Amino acid sequence: MSSVCELIKKYQLISYFVLAFAITWAVFSTPFFYSISDPSTFILTMGIGGTGPAFAAIILSRIIKPEKVDTDSRMHLAIFLTAFALTAACIILYLGISLSAASIPLLMLVIINSAIAAYIISSGLSSREGIRNLLNKLYIWKVGWVWYVAALALIPAIMYITMIICSAITENPLGEIIPEVSLGVASSVIIALGYVTLVRGPLREEIGWRGFSLPRLQYLYSPLVGTLLLGVIWTIWHLPLHLNGVYGNGMDGFIERFYFNIGVTFLFTWIYNHSRGSLLMTTFFHTSVNTTATVLLIPAAITGPYYLVFCVLVNIAAIVAIIKDKMWKKLPGDHEAVYKY
Repeated sequence: MSSVCELIKKYQLISYFVLAFAITWAVFSTPFFYSISDPSTFILTMGIGGTGPAFAAIILSRIIKPEKVDTDSRMHLAIFLTAFALTAACIILYLGISLSAASIPLLMLVIINSAIAAYIISSGLSSREGIRNLLNKLYIWKVGWVWYVAALALIPAIMYITMIICSAITENPLGEIIPEVSLGVASSVIIALGYVTLVRGPLREEIGWRGFSLPRLQYLYSPLVGTLLLGVIWTIWHLPLHLNGVYGNGMDGFIERFYFNIGVTFLFTWIYNHSRGSLLMTTFFHTSVNTTATVLLIPAAITGPYYLVFCVLVNIAAIVAIIKDKMWKKLPGDHEAVYKY
């Protein structure tokens, strides 16, 4: 066992990517072997698969730095229970689950997904040094208002610029493209944002991609090289979702994902490096990325060539960030976004 731990400590990034892919792809491959007819059961099963990056990061962090540290157990429990209740409420309200009519497997999936989110959020107070060091980055919130704006508004701004361009190209009045927002829509948006953040990609992926792998990649390489590698790996990680029906267009959709993911990965790095390695900021940004097209009710017409306009604008923003930050230069070893071995 000790020899395995030593290998993991020596090859941390390789160990991480292998384990993250193994966990995720094992669950994402379930529909190929077992038909899941209930949509809520299907999506919550995929939610567990999407936890692969976080599971891998937590497991390896526990192995790499297993030492015990003092913790406030009451606060730890209070945060866990609060996060559990909030996540369960978001799942039930967003998916429209009737507790009296739901099947036992579905209720179990609600409990499991709520417990996963609660564990991640509360374990910034873990009694294990490695896990605490990884997850307390979720508690970094004093980063300056500009990074909240960047995390929450950059992608919606790019999307709306895309719609303005599309309006000019199609000669459709802008008022017919931009949707109206009502109080009813606003309340639904809040529930959707909570659900997506806690159950889908943002919280569960960011722990691994930015929390574990990016600091180690930036220890070895410049932000430019490290981010490019991470962008490719992150995109490939999504492959089963394009094959099992979660995302449309099959392999064509997977190829299109590269156009977007590579550029947006540089924006993730830009925010992460400027926010003291805050996983709170990258989680907010990930939520913005995942929900802009659906929660903001962008019309279905913003697809095809218009999607390419959006991707081009995202990549232009990424190029600006690369040049402004001189990402081809390695960060100093004491930078908060670089892992300390």
